[in-house]
Amino acid sequence: MIDPFIAVRAVHLAATALVSGSVFFECLVAGPALRGSSASLPAIVILFQARMAWILWISLVLALISGGAWLSLLAADIVDRPLIEVIPDGTAWIVLTQTRFGLDWQLRLMIAVLLGGYVLRLKRAGGHPLSWSLPAAILAAVFIGALAWAGHGGATPGNAGIIHLSADILHLIAAGAWLGGLVPFVILLGYLRRSDGDGCTTIVGLISQRFSNLGIFAVGALLVSGVSNASFLAGDMQGLTGTSYGRLLMLKMLLFFGMVCVAAVNRQYLVPQLSAGIAEPDRDFNRRIARKLERNAVLEIALGLAVVIIVAMLGVTPPATEAHVHIH
Repeated sequence: MIDPFIAVRAVHLAATALVSGSVFFECLVAGPALRGSSASLPAIVILFQARMAWILWISLVLALISGGAWLSLLAADIVDRPLIEVIPDGTAWIVLTQTRFGLDWQLRLMIAVLLGGYVLRLKRAGGHPLSWSLPAAILAAVFIGALAWAGHGGATPGNAGIIHLSADILHLIAAGAWLGGLVPFVILLGYLRRSDGDGCTTIVGLISQRFSNLGIFAVGALLVSGVSNASFLAGDMQGLTGTSYGRLLMLKMLLFFGMVCVAAVNRQYLVPQLSAGIAEPDRDFNRRIARKLERNAVLEIALGLAVVIIVAMLGVTPPATEAHVHIH
């Protein structure tokens, strides 16, 4: 049997990452690259914006539904009653309105509504002006970063809790920027690779370079925040190897290392080849490189989804440091 808590958390984490990552990608990668291009690609821009609008709508709806399911499951767990009873009897409403978890969910609901307005603007205008980029990116960061209050970081007391919570917020935002941004990256690469328009190769190179730069910052933030979180939750080597939490954490780190290796191939090998192809245009060669970038990005997405499932499992597993307390 699949634990419903794990399934709901995994869906919610994935949907939230896709929402935030898509907004980050549009605001920090695709938008600036397409606005600054001298190439005329109106059809591609329209197709891409329309596809992104649908992806954002679906992701927001999934995030809201799974968020409601998560809150209801938590309410049922608190009172130890069947899930079907906690909504009619008002228990779920009490959790929503009288707990820190519920207040966090209310904030994220308001952010989701504002992001819905951003999607409407994106779809109707075929993009958004530069002035929208910073507010939209901030909303996306808050939407995913506020999830930290629902994790172990939100339960750590005192000054240590502030550090732990801050590391969790940074970890979530960085993960959303990288993993969530991979989906629109693959979609836009596909549109550009199949286009015969002039300047497509230049745009592919520029977008790949910008997303690679964003990925470097994200990986750095993930490493720093991940080490901090591991010190709080795993403790020492025995906590990593001798507990269920620690073993899951090591598996997560292994998958993360795999994602970094694939991204490094893109950064050090494929993107420079694409840049060289821009200087000496060879359409078939450039398309092959773009296709390899797509395949590698899809592999990163698969590894990232596995990481999301493990994170969902870690969220319902007692930390290794807590297990040490019980052992001793």
